[in-house]
Amino acid sequence: MIAFVLAFANAFAQFGTFKKKEDIEKFKDTRLVVVLFQDSAYSASIIAAVERYWTFTGFEFAEDTALYRYKKGDFAFLYFSKSKGSKIKARVASSEEDMNAFVITKKFSRRIVRENLLVYGFCGNRIDTNDWETESTRAIQLMNNYLNFAVQAKSNSEISPGSLMSKYPSDKAQLVDKKLLIEGKQIELKGKEDAPTLFDGDVEEVEIEEIQKAIKWQDNGLAYYYYSKDEKFCNKLVLSAANSELMYFTKESPEKCKCNAGNLKALKDIKSKAIKAGH
Repeated sequence: MIAFVLAFANAFAQFGTFKKKEDIEKFKDTRLVVVLFQDSAYSASIIAAVERYWTFTGFEFAEDTALYRYKKGDFAFLYFSKSKGSKIKARVASSEEDMNAFVITKKFSRRIVRENLLVYGFCGNRIDTNDWETESTRAIQLMNNYLNFAVQAKSNSEISPGSLMSKYPSDKAQLVDKKLLIEGKQIELKGKEDAPTLFDGDVEEVEIEEIQKAIKWQDNGLAYYYYSKDEKFCNKLVLSAANSELMYFTKESPEKCKCNAGNLKALKDIKSKAIKAGH
């Protein structure tokens, strides 16, 4: 348990590695190069997501075979890092930190090193052709949200991992009236309490296609649970279907990826505190 807590404390801040607000301000002037790989579904999806949802920097698109043009200049690179345990056929990149996510790095490399990593948006571990659209949408929105939130910090301490974990997003009341969707067989409960009681709200187990539909439609009345597993952790998140606003984030051991009673109770507590803060 002590080792797990220490590992958690040393983990990256949520979705970014910036330590100084001035560095985030400088990043605004960076040109983002969106790297396209040979997989057509991947490339088409990330192009659409960036054009629709990315606002923090200017951007352009480039094939992975044409990146020699960006050796000099103020550029950052957006592409996908596949974790060891993921079931993704696309030939993309990997990371020394074993991360399953879209990432933004200072330099492009098919083997991402920690010192080059700037921003990341966790993705599911199973991505097939039809999944790239919603995975790309969510990741781009997550990263864009993180940067827009962090750049508003009043001091460097406010973008520390502890501060972000307690304050991001700033409006937790967004969760209060949302129905929670969880993919079928991804709830693990023990005892007599059911999911709606633990969550104190509407919870529905659905097929993954229903969650994808909510993301495509940007349904403001829905939130959903998903996870992204690597060697060290299972990253567990609840996001709003509209704009991928972060409702809940925690890390557990890799074998504990299902939504459990503790996760649902934590969500209930977030709602309760948000309601009290509103009065």
